[in-house]
Amino acid sequence: MLLVSIAHVFGKDGKSNKLAKNEGQKIHPPQEPERQILLGFSHELRNHINSLMGNIKLANLEQLSEKTTGLLLNAEICGELLINLVNNILDVGKIEINELEISHVPIRLHTLMEDIWKVCSEMIQRKNLKGRMRVQKQIPKVLNLDYYRITQIVINLVSNAVKFTTTGLIDVSIEWVSNTDSVVHSCFEPVPFNDENDQDEGLFEKKQAISVLSEEVFVLNSPFKRTRKNPPSSLVERNKGILKITVTDTGCGISKSDVEKLFTKKPRSESGSGRRASTSLGLYVTKELCKKMDGDIKVFSREGKGSSFIICIPIDPVVSETRHFLQIESIKNIVGPKNLKALVVDDIPLNNIILKDFFVKMGVEVVDSAENGESACEKYKNILARRDQLNIVTMDLDMPIMDGKAAAKVIRNFEIENDLEPCLLIITSGNSIESEIKECMDPSGEIRADAFLKKPLSMEDLIRVVMSNYSEGDRRKSRFHTV
Repeated sequence: MLLVSIAHVFGKDGKSNKLAKNEGQKIHPPQEPERQILLGFSHELRNHINSLMGNIKLANLEQLSEKTTGLLLNAEICGELLINLVNNILDVGKIEINELEISHVPIRLHTLMEDIWKVCSEMIQRKNLKGRMRVQKQIPKVLNLDYYRITQIVINLVSNAVKFTTTGLIDVSIEWVSNTDSVVHSCFEPVPFNDENDQDEGLFEKKQAISVLSEEVFVLNSPFKRTRKNPPSSLVERNKGILKITVTDTGCGISKSDVEKLFTKKPRSESGSGRRASTSLGLYVTKELCKKMDGDIKVFSREGKGSSFIICIPIDPVVSETRHFLQIESIKNIVGPKNLKALVVDDIPLNNIILKDFFVKMGVEVVDSAENGESACEKYKNILARRDQLNIVTMDLDMPIMDGKAAAKVIRNFEIENDLEPCLLIITSGNSIESEIKECMDPSGEIRADAFLKKPLSMEDLIRVVMSNYSEGDRRKSRFHTV
């Protein structure tokens, strides 16, 4: 039923039926029915995945047997792959109505890549391939990037490489091109495969001929094993640079005629190289994400040898160290003494339970919960009427009786009317399209949310928001925006 509805809204070729009528003309803003249907898809899908992944995360924090931990790891990886598939499907619709969202937060790059490799390594191992991720140690330790989108990009590229590789190696390298704020051709050099002369070896082929161990890179292999600590970074980079991600495989390669079709939504036909017919959904979304982040992607391939996809994205380093990356017990020691209290609001009871457990792990007391906006407003006012403290409110958007936006407006107006310190308002929603985020995060708007967290919500998301506001002294006035 879902796929039928998507086909109805976006057409057989993935384009919006209404927008397709304007082919060759300037694209107009999205029609409200299309936008609402996309929001509905996103809400329904992400709510259930949120419950699934939240319970897995909480279970992983318990003392469990090695066998149970292994089973949960498998479930978590399958959940991450499901999230990636859902994101690709929904993002096609967002691209067509110009609502693709990007949001940057400070992230430790090496930790992020290790988490990504946990998923990619499993995909590679299931096909009995060798896998390797090499992360340059000289990459700035903390980068300002959209970790959801970087994860989506790498998983899309590795998934594509695994699909078309039967023997050999999937190699992922992460590098930093310093002192540049725009992507130019030189960022992609040296090329992995030599297209000019088939007799000459390219960089990747040379690396396959000899095994090179270098102290300049941090290596992760398949099967995945978590390292005890992050590799050190000696680079103090203050200027914007280019994050360069290369995924190379020893697969069947791509013909020049098929390269032109890679980043479309149309199926690729079978070719003499042995590549099966395949939709390029993941590659299409990846290309659009790169464009949205002012980056680019290039493909280098040789039939019978393999293929290499290189992505270059401008990124801002974060020079000052933050305390958002501590272990959960350390975070509890920092947040707990502040006696923070929260109200959680979501129309799905299980989501409220998961949020409550997340907060408890962090040392935040949840004083109440609500399953619709009207009840949330009533409980919010009752808590304050008892002269009780309320520091944090998490608010779902799509709820019965009164939605999250209306409830948030009531709360903000009540704060102004009663001269109250604004609570930390966190939107938790599956409706993560650009216009929704901008409306909620507008500092001069009626909602004035401090953060917008996309479902499935992770504990790490919540930690970043709370720590950015309560880690040191009084709550900071700067706004925090994540997706």
